[in-house]
Amino acid sequence: MSKKLILTLAFILMLIITGCNLPKNDPDIASVNGVKITRSQFDQQYNLIKNDFESKQDAVLDETKDQDLIDRIKSATFDELVMQRLIRQDAQKNSISIDSAEVDAILNNFKQSKNGAEVDGYQKFLSGMKMSEKDLQTQIEISQLYDKLRDKVAGGITISDAAAEKYYKDNPSLFEEPGGIQIYHILVDTEQKAAEVMAKLKQGNDFAALAKEYSIDPGSKDQGGDLGLVNDNTNFVPEFKKAALALQSGQLSPQAIKTDYGYHIIKAGNMKTATLLSFEQVKEQLKLELANEQQDQTFQIYLEQLMNNADIEDLRSK
Repeated sequence: MSKKLILTLAFILMLIITGCNLPKNDPDIASVNGVKITRSQFDQQYNLIKNDFESKQDAVLDETKDQDLIDRIKSATFDELVMQRLIRQDAQKNSISIDSAEVDAILNNFKQSKNGAEVDGYQKFLSGMKMSEKDLQTQIEISQLYDKLRDKVAGGITISDAAAEKYYKDNPSLFEEPGGIQIYHILVDTEQKAAEVMAKLKQGNDFAALAKEYSIDPGSKDQGGDLGLVNDNTNFVPEFKKAALALQSGQLSPQAIKTDYGYHIIKAGNMKTATLLSFEQVKEQLKLELANEQQDQTFQIYLEQLMNNADIEDLRSK
């Protein structure tokens, strides 16, 4: 329901380089309460953010055509470096520290997740981001400092049942559970394969079993082809959605539906009417979300105050 002020993945990837490792003739570009930020630190942070942006957009920024965007990224890089210094300083004042075991545990979980998703996924991630494991460890550390500082500043904020119920009554549309029809499909890549599947279905073969055997849709094949509820607002390609919504419960599409993804054999499940979730059904989750929103707002104000009260020198033009 809210966004953090800072520390998205693109904005927390940074190596805090110690003075003994700095290259010669590395000018300072800023000072934050007496702590310097160097040109090499800025360049590294900027390159990480730029690489992340280009990777997500599948594009390469042009120094001439994209100058305005590049300038905005550089400005955001500077602000992020300043804020990271402030967070480190304030965490130290509040006796907040990160144990190396915490960082290692999070890093190991991240490795397992990436390698579980694809072979050598972790190394591919590091290569794609042009970063080292040490860089990633630093990212984890600053992220944990942020979370612990946020918890100290705003973690005690809670929402009462009465406040949650008022929000529920003032925003009923947010708690509507849409209706629709349960849709299953088997996606294959050729018309011939679709005809083969259709023939087996007509012979009485189990739809879920055939989905697991034939479907090339990795997101649904092991769930019996289940795509969930489909209605007029579902973001599916028009030809598929039109065919799916024309079916009655239990009905099978008379022929495979061709889309850019391949050939779909569609089956309709149960119809579900739209309903309004009761307050009791949503109360606990709503209280958590509203509390999180207020915590974010409170912490954002706190960070802005840190920034306003800090002695920050911008040395970029010197």
